Amino acid sequence: MKHLLLLLLGTLLSSIAAQSEYALSYEKARQAVLNAEEQLMTGGRISLSSDEAKVDDLFMQYKLGELAQGFRNAEQNAAAMHFFKAKPLIDRSAIFRFLQQMPKGAVLHLHNTASVSSKWVVQNMSYMPGMLRCTNAQGRSRLSFRKAPKEHGCSSQYVLVADERRNSIDPALYDENLERLFNLYTPVPELEYPTITAVWDKFQGMFDTLSEAIYYLPAFRAYHWQLLEELFNDNVMYAELRVGLHELYDASGRTFPKEQSVRELLQLNEKFVRLHPNFLGIKLIYAVWRGADEQKMRQNVAQFKLLQNMFPNFVVGFDLVGQEDKGKPLYEQISVLKELPPNTRLFLHAGETNWYSASTDINLLDALLLNATRIGHGFALVKHPILMNAVKTRQIAVELNPISNQVLHLVWDMRNHPGAQYMALDIPVVICNDDPGFWNAKGLSYDFYYAIMSLAPNNAGIRVLKSLAYNSLRYSALTEAEKQKAYALLEYSWGRFIDKVLQGKVF
Repeated sequence: MKHLLLLLLGTLLSSIAAQSEYALSYEKARQAVLNAEEQLMTGGRISLSSDEAKVDDLFMQYKLGELAQGFRNAEQNAAAMHFFKAKPLIDRSAIFRFLQQMPKGAVLHLHNTASVSSKWVVQNMSYMPGMLRCTNAQGRSRLSFRKAPKEHGCSSQYVLVADERRNSIDPALYDENLERLFNLYTPVPELEYPTITAVWDKFQGMFDTLSEAIYYLPAFRAYHWQLLEELFNDNVMYAELRVGLHELYDASGRTFPKEQSVRELLQLNEKFVRLHPNFLGIKLIYAVWRGADEQKMRQNVAQFKLLQNMFPNFVVGFDLVGQEDKGKPLYEQISVLKELPPNTRLFLHAGETNWYSASTDINLLDALLLNATRIGHGFALVKHPILMNAVKTRQIAVELNPISNQVLHLVWDMRNHPGAQYMALDIPVVICNDDPGFWNAKGLSYDFYYAIMSLAPNNAGIRVLKSLAYNSLRYSALTEAEKQKAYALLEYSWGRFIDKVLQGKVF
């Protein structure tokens, strides 16, 4: 920054001293500032090979074409639109097709029970024999496979989903209505979710609707296999899942402790990796509700200790989840969090808010004081320059979830997302998808679309995309040996992808 200021000052002095040299000095100063900004931002210092440069030229033709179309016609400007309105445009975008085929590395912020496309849940899970539905006093549905289901505060008896579907006038319409129970999509989000409270109430209720059904053992296996398939098909090679574990149960009524859920995920992971050698697998971050009282939080810490001892390289960290604005701030949980083992990696949700100097955004300070490994969302970090500098200096990655922040009412026009400033300042960031199954997305490519079309500057191309892919591995919880394997695989996959583009197989 000092260098730029001196450069600009020198230009002004030169213009006064020698009017004839003013134009040349002005142009040099102007270009120097633009070059310096480009060098500073995410990916700015990456050098492209000759083949990558050719791909970059091609990519930029399509990118600038789409941006120009959006500039001329606001109704075609997907980069500035709410995802629910932009999705049909994105699905037809050449840039999106490019991103779908591009190796994206890892996704490091993904909640397991909201990770699979809602359409798959309806077309597959809801057709499993024995799914039941009830309604509580607030009119919210609960799904389960238990023969003697827990009440969950239901004001109605459980009925078989298969019977409801069979007795409906239109089974296809029934399935559409069933999907709405765990999908926030609406063509008019500004009307259906006029406030952050409205959208969060619906959002958190969807976890209550779906979670118990997912923990039915056959559904649990099928659901998480589909999770891996959707990531793999979107060219994601590794994932760290936030999991809030519950007891598994089967058709006979038997129940299994939480650690059995981890065993099941480990076995699924090992089988999937054997069948898909280019997929590195998953690891788990144990995520507990941030609003829990002290006794419950101590039980959660004890559970985490047990799981980490049993699965030391599979359960890799701890987090607190739930709406920050309404949950307990980190500061109130510090005494319990300090009971975690000294080597515990914390991947803490912090700053997922529009408030300024409230308990929610001050969670960012406590996350740093607790030596968090990564920060989930970090939306409010931009308002705290000292903390932002600390994040950059200490190389603590911010897990950006662009679509999540938009759908959950923090930002409307994605070009105003603070992730743009983080990328401009080369603050460590990774692109994540949070809960894609709950808003009609699949995989990671939709969030990458907004990252390159909205958060990155207009002239940003392959350098930024490549940097984001490598960041996802660099800031992961993989061991050093695993990272080296991951880098090698990403380099190989990236090279093959570049060749495909040059062969005309992508655009």
